[in-house]
Amino acid sequence: MIRLSCEKTGELIELQPKIAKGGEAEIYTTNKDGFLAKIYTTISPEQIEKLRFMVNHPPVNPTLTKGHISIAWPQDSLIDNQGKCVGFLMPAIKGSRTLINVYNPATRKKKAPGFNWLYLHTTALNITSILQALHAKNHVVGDLKPDNLLVNQEALVSIIDTDSFQIFNHHTGKVYHCPVASPEFTPQEMFDKDLQTTNRFEEQDCFGLAIIIWLLLFGYHPFSGKWEGSDEQPNIDQLIRDGHWMYGSNSKLSPVKSSIPIEIIHPDLQTCFYQCFNDGHSNYAARPSAADWNKALTVAIQDLTDCAVEKNHKYAQSYGKCYWCERKDQLNHDVFVRLGEPEPIIEPGNQLNWPAIAAANRHDMGVFIISPSDKGGMLYKPPSRLVELCA
Repeated sequence: MIRLSCEKTGELIELQPKIAKGGEAEIYTTNKDGFLAKIYTTISPEQIEKLRFMVNHPPVNPTLTKGHISIAWPQDSLIDNQGKCVGFLMPAIKGSRTLINVYNPATRKKKAPGFNWLYLHTTALNITSILQALHAKNHVVGDLKPDNLLVNQEALVSIIDTDSFQIFNHHTGKVYHCPVASPEFTPQEMFDKDLQTTNRFEEQDCFGLAIIIWLLLFGYHPFSGKWEGSDEQPNIDQLIRDGHWMYGSNSKLSPVKSSIPIEIIHPDLQTCFYQCFNDGHSNYAARPSAADWNKALTVAIQDLTDCAVEKNHKYAQSYGKCYWCERKDQLNHDVFVRLGEPEPIIEPGNQLNWPAIAAANRHDMGVFIISPSDKGGMLYKPPSRLVELCA
């Protein structure tokens, strides 16, 4: 049994079964409930310095009031019996899955069948809150990707692998660089850079953030689609380098038949995507910040409404109709698991006829209504529920 001590508190930590192994470190469960240990195979003096700074200067947890850990930040450095720092203690994130389990329709149906468009919007919103907290400290994630984001059944998000972040020491001005990147989520200005020495900025995170939000709302990468060029379609890294996304102003990529149209999302979100991928391609300062995305997503969530036919469908009122029903009729495929008709909302005078009206609407049948309100030549004013059902 390997025993280590916490450098700051002196608490003894026992390493228990190993749960993960990478090229540079191994992850162990510990005798301390709710905590894991990350132990490096080798660790440099600068990494130790970075860890100590992180332990003493944690960012604000945006979901503290909900009792949720949003940022799996190092809690203490771990010291061996020779007094050498070998790793750190960090909180365990329980009951969560990586993002692909909710944004990929096929995986979502198996792993998170009740995760609808509202939950996906909310997941995106919670990611923006995490980035806001980090950027407020002038830190940059650097390697922002779905694999490092975990989400639970309440759409609460946790970011992991925090020791790889670019960390800014506000006391000395020193920058501890992020040495890794994932090409599909990296903006073109970071290609071919020496990541060991290159300072990153929050605008680079915001490119990866836009990709992740797109994945959550649409289920596929925005730099994919039908290639309209005369040459062979480039790989995704080259498409990003050249700015070819499916709604680009001069892009050679276009949507395919199964693509979800950008018009179904709230106009504020559409604006953010255009600003990021069009304006922000050559001018990264034009990319929306995490705060901009947070504001747009908040408005978009408020604009979502329930489908009258399928309880697992949510759609933007700005679009005017349930796109998911429309898509199912056109492609005979539903990206969300069917959970059945929603419970009727009881309004004065509805006489519990909503299920019949909904059924008539599905079969494209007309509905004849006799209302007591027609006395004295009054025109019948249908309630909003009836208007929605018969639209």
